Amino acid sequence: MSAANASLGPQLAKGTQAGVALPPTAEKIQAKFDLSIALSISTWAALTLAVQNSWGGPDSSDKRDWLAGAISELFVSRPDTDVEDVEEVLLQVLNDEFEVNVEDDSAEEVAARIVGLRKLTLQGDFEEVDRMYERWLDRQRRGGGEPRIQKVERGDDDDDTDSESDDREDADEGEDTQMDEAPALVKQSRDREQPQIDEDGFMKVISKKKR
Repeated sequence: MSAANASLGPQLAKGTQAGVALPPTAEKIQAKFDLSIALSISTWAALTLAVQNSWGGPDSSDKRDWLAGAISELFVSRPDTDVEDVEEVLLQVLNDEFEVNVEDDSAEEVAARIVGLRKLTLQGDFEEVDRMYERWLDRQRRGGGEPRIQKVERGDDDDDTDSESDDREDADEGEDTQMDEAPALVKQSRDREQPQIDEDGFMKVISKKKR
């Protein structure tokens, strides 16, 4: 999650007047929901791994932030957006922009969390979002901003590194280290195209499914 999204947290304290809590404004509800989206996808191990390895190019982190905004816009344009809709966006962006296929149910779990938080925030219930934000802050304070990923299943490109990875795993065996369960991913084995730079010096991001 970017610093811009994180800065939303302290700005969203519950409003009061004469000791009585005021109903949240539409702007506050939307801001809380936007924060919940950013927090939800920041803990998605599949996306985190793709960003950490820059599988989406040098602007991989920006693409994650863009994904959060795209999901928010989806709910604005289609208020009846459901878990399946959000899951489809998550999987498509991970495939189109990071060339990764997810082979577990993690995208559905993230989508369900986002839809659930949408319902809570619309009711003015921000407790879960606030808890998520506090956990995120705690990880930042402890220097563990990103979930730790142990390994990933990839395509044929990794054949040459299998023995080296096995050696490292043997060496690490017995260490008391807490690791997140590895996501079931397959990094697509295909040549990446060189980024296209326009006349203003910006990289063009081309969706592979829309060619």
